[in-house]
Amino acid sequence: MNHAGADGSMLFSRISLQGEQRIKRGWLSMIMEYYSHTEYQPSPEQIEKDRFVFFGLVRCKPWMAIPAGILIQFCYGSVYAWSIFNAPINKAVAGDPTHGSAEITFYIALGVLGVTAAIFGPWIETNHPRKSGIIGLVVFYSGHLTSALAVYVRMISLLYFGYGLVAGIGLGIGYVSTIDAVSKWWPRARGTAAGCAVMGFGGGSLAFSAINKWLIDNTNLSLAFLILGSLNFAVMLVSIQFICPPPPGHNPDGIPVLDSSECQQYMKSSVVGTHDVEKPVQNPRAMRTLAAERPTLHVTLGEALQSRDYWLLYVAFLANIVFCLVIISNLPRIIHELFGMGRREPREPPLPAYIAVSIEGGFNMLGRVMVGLLSDFMGRKTTFLLILAIQIVVISFVPVAIHADSFWGFLALVWTATLCYGGGFGMIPAFISDMFGINNTSSCHGILLTAWSIASVSGGLIFTGVLNHFLSRGGHAWEPRIYIANFMWMLAVTVTGFVCCLFVRASIRDRMFPALPNQIMHLRIFGRVFRVLCLRHSPPPPDGRSKRRKFMEFEYLTRAQEQTAWEEYLALRAVQQRLLKEPNDC
Repeated sequence: MNHAGADGSMLFSRISLQGEQRIKRGWLSMIMEYYSHTEYQPSPEQIEKDRFVFFGLVRCKPWMAIPAGILIQFCYGSVYAWSIFNAPINKAVAGDPTHGSAEITFYIALGVLGVTAAIFGPWIETNHPRKSGIIGLVVFYSGHLTSALAVYVRMISLLYFGYGLVAGIGLGIGYVSTIDAVSKWWPRARGTAAGCAVMGFGGGSLAFSAINKWLIDNTNLSLAFLILGSLNFAVMLVSIQFICPPPPGHNPDGIPVLDSSECQQYMKSSVVGTHDVEKPVQNPRAMRTLAAERPTLHVTLGEALQSRDYWLLYVAFLANIVFCLVIISNLPRIIHELFGMGRREPREPPLPAYIAVSIEGGFNMLGRVMVGLLSDFMGRKTTFLLILAIQIVVISFVPVAIHADSFWGFLALVWTATLCYGGGFGMIPAFISDMFGINNTSSCHGILLTAWSIASVSGGLIFTGVLNHFLSRGGHAWEPRIYIANFMWMLAVTVTGFVCCLFVRASIRDRMFPALPNQIMHLRIFGRVFRVLCLRHSPPPPDGRSKRRKFMEFEYLTRAQEQTAWEEYLALRAVQQRLLKEPNDC
């Protein structure tokens, strides 16, 4: 009997384990299925319906998406003016405007934004942008209503839930769906189109800094959230009616597109005779596409997420935003402690903090459209390296400005970094679309925005942790060393991002560029190919005057040399194709 009971127990355990494994496999297959389909496939009726916008009253024109996108992003950009609420909320809830936890709300909202965008990215991509946009704005409005209640009852946890969680979810859905819908109308100028749409987000910070202050001064906090949410809801509800996707196959500029399966088949190797050679399939279209100017490669979402280039770009994007994310939420405090009434010798700052925040929003807005436009001409990778390099210089000189007690020098550096910060957001949708295909823009963009969440949450926590560490050891908030210590770790992150961006292969040519037999690596730096060659077996110098041998050589190809190497590579492919077509008489 005991043996029978033990056998039954073992059998029951085995069945339970098998059931758990089936459930896990079921969930995993569901997730894989969800992230595998990222293409919007409208019905013929929906395509016909999308010829008209604004409740079917106005014929759809591509240009309409840009002002509509700007207005929608303008409303969502009100989150960047959150720092104006910090002191009043801390005073209302904690009784002290300088001590409280209102700042955490901003970090929660941005953290939820990135996670929401990553989760809902495939759903946004496979649904009509107006549908996802309306859901986003309704949830965003609900967050404002909950925040009004939270301030009224003085419950900080409800504020975290309302503005941090609920409004953050709406922000994540609405932000991605609007930008990607706008950029898809202009394949040749995606950077400019996305930059124009995202420009509204920066403009929201510029305008709502003044709007929020006026509402706080002329109403109570609860009513301010109610008015702010209602205003945003009305503007976005009208604007979203002008958002619709382009018709299937929309490619007015004739940009050559190569599917990932064609590219893999083209590069496929096989055995011919007794020698291993790369055997391209007989695909003349692939050859013409590769030889065209700036071709686009369409890959599946899984292939994109498994690419090292995607995660290198992820780190570079995170590095580009971490400094300004911390500054945006703490600029009034920094001005107060280092240049205002909180310093050892109190004085009024030359410029009120809320005006400085508004101007910062202006640079954020300008950077989004200017850098997006620049990337259409200079190339995405070159432009991204440029803005990272500028931020490295800026962060290096910020401690100098603080030690020199240069208020305007400090603000000039911060505003310059904000220009680069906004520029990263402006061009990143086009960067992703160029690298991984337009069908993956929402999904890849959504997952990439988790870097926004990580940078905002971890950056804010590290900044606050360093500050509290110094204060707990007897330091004072007006001491420059507290802030300089924070700027140093931000500088290290930005340098890391610059290095990662160097290794991003941003085009088909970069991924397929022919390698020399002794080549260690190649990468593109500011538009030109840089090669590292191994000379381990090189002969000694012929003159005999030096016994040292060169073990490594560096080549920085000119554009003419690069073009020649690429054309020779394509010519070799063409010869191989012709040989494969000839009958084998051997």
